[in-house]
Amino acid sequence: MSSDNEDKTMFAMRINKSEKNELRKLYADMELDLSTAVNLFFKQSLLENGLPFRPTRTADSNAERK
Repeated sequence: MSSDNEDKTMFAMRINKSEKNELRKLYADMELDLSTAVNLFFKQSLLENGLPFRPTRTADSNAERK
């Protein structure tokens, strides 16, 4: 895994404002900030060599898009 001494770079993304606030509260309850949570997601993705969860779709998710 990488060390904290390595060069770091900025990563920006767009997210729904209300979802961001919900996520901040969720991760704050876990004593994490958004940056740490996203970094954990990325590191776990590298360990798994893919998404760290299995994406699924419910049978009626197609109906929600219409």
